[in-house]
Amino acid sequence: MVALPVSDVEAELDALVSLGNLTRSAAGEGPTHYSAAPRRQMLGRMLVDAGLITADQLNEALAEQAQTGERLGRILMDRGYVSKQTLGQMLEVQRGVPYVNLSTYAIDEALVRALPEWVVLQHKVLPLARVRREIHLAMLDPTDVLAIDTVARHLEGRVRPFLTTERDFDWAVTKFFEVGRRVGEQLAEVAPEDMAAEPSAAVAVTEATNAPPLVRVATSILTDAVRIGATDIHVEPDVDDARVRVRVDGILVDKAVLPHTVAAAVVSRLKVLAGLDIAERLRPQDGRILISIEGREYDLRLATVGTAFGERAAIRLLNTQQVLLGLERLGLFAEQQQTLERLLARPHGMVLVTGPTGSGKTTTLYAAIRHINQRTRNIMTIEDPVEYRLAGITQIPVREKAGISFDVGLRAILRQDPDIVMVGEIRDPQTASIAIQAALTGHLVLSTLHTSSAAGALVRLLDMGVEPYLLTSSVLAVAGQRLIRMLCTACRKRYKAKDEEQAALGLAEGERVTLYRAQGCVECGELGYKGRTGIFELLVIEDAIRDLILNRRPVTAIMAAAQTVGMQTLQTSARQKVLDGVTSVEEWQRLMLAEWS
Repeated sequence: MVALPVSDVEAELDALVSLGNLTRSAAGEGPTHYSAAPRRQMLGRMLVDAGLITADQLNEALAEQAQTGERLGRILMDRGYVSKQTLGQMLEVQRGVPYVNLSTYAIDEALVRALPEWVVLQHKVLPLARVRREIHLAMLDPTDVLAIDTVARHLEGRVRPFLTTERDFDWAVTKFFEVGRRVGEQLAEVAPEDMAAEPSAAVAVTEATNAPPLVRVATSILTDAVRIGATDIHVEPDVDDARVRVRVDGILVDKAVLPHTVAAAVVSRLKVLAGLDIAERLRPQDGRILISIEGREYDLRLATVGTAFGERAAIRLLNTQQVLLGLERLGLFAEQQQTLERLLARPHGMVLVTGPTGSGKTTTLYAAIRHINQRTRNIMTIEDPVEYRLAGITQIPVREKAGISFDVGLRAILRQDPDIVMVGEIRDPQTASIAIQAALTGHLVLSTLHTSSAAGALVRLLDMGVEPYLLTSSVLAVAGQRLIRMLCTACRKRYKAKDEEQAALGLAEGERVTLYRAQGCVECGELGYKGRTGIFELLVIEDAIRDLILNRRPVTAIMAAAQTVGMQTLQTSARQKVLDGVTSVEEWQRLMLAEWS
């Protein structure tokens, strides 16, 4: 074994001390002594001991971590239990490494550009500044000696590690490696002969620098969408080029512009991975791709259609490892949640969730299933598609080509001795009839309908041919819902409501209230909003409602009767979210104009 020079040994020891792996002590003029650092306290326990979270919140986060493999800190922030600043400060105490908030730090962009992009993405590091020959480096894992050594070699300096959070790192990557710029750089490398489709059996999306340029273009679009929390990606051909847009919190945002030939090649590559016919560019096609992006597994639902200017593609991003929300995180008010929990405890009957596409109906159904899931119950679902995996539950996907439709799958489920049945959607009279019969014969049935209101679901079932007496005997309640954007808590601005806002909210003239408006910051990408929550109306089938159904009364009569007995409508639920500071008057009015104008 070759002995290292004394100076190199001292440098290695200094690095280990800075990382917290060793402690150093010296007595007077004597030699310096090194010893293993004491084992650090667990982050979750530190947060509980400090009174920042409860033991129950920690257990919920740990259960989610066991299922997804996500970092505990990210889970705690996503659940709203701790702020980013609080988490960073606690990690600093735990690890003995200074925490840096990247969104407020003056990062040296030239230094960031000097480090190869693959180093940043692979090692999860970001250089901050050069102080003499010392490189200040933000890291998710300050104990990663390999990452420190790699950065030191590339930037030619001694590395001083700083701690940052995963959310901060994602924000910095999105800022400095913005998809439009990356795509532009990669397009410069595309040769004309590369425009043909590039067949590949790979299903892992990586940031490999040796991948063909068109593959890197597609990868950049997908990874950027994942980082910013997009749910959909659209490739839209136009006269001169093709736009790439992503949907974030329900709003479409422009991300990149591609030449026609490049857009066609990117779509062709995705079609190859989805097993679609790349020679067919006019007929609508749809397929799925299971891929891994930054260590997380995603189920991509690809749909293509020919347009006047080329093939259009829509991609739905489903995180297969995403943990389902509990009822307490859907946005229900306390009284609504208590009522729903009481209904879900019933041994039989039907609970319906209604709303337009993208209003969160499936999430609500899964939250209900999670709430009532017990090992003593046989729970089965028929879905199109199966969006999330539920442990201990039998999930059957609709396969129209194989003859498995909702009604066929539901008939098969009822022969499997189920206690609880979830039907992804009631689309036709056959499925409606079987679901009603199941609810009448001792099963708890959960399902969705596409109607604009809770009362509209009842009228829709009547139109499908369900007899009124069967409807009143089987349906327990209908929940109507929408999603509304939440204000970014890091930058929302407090103000006194104006007279016109007071009037719009239906407040008394002298009742001056404090509201919040969107402002925009680096935390929310200057949008002022971050995330969405549900607004609900819960129509419970009581005697007055039953009489109206039996007499086949219209939606307006049913809604009026429901409000008389205390039902909170979607409009009043949204209004309350404004008064609670969850959202803004502007977002409430936008939703009102879109839904109820």
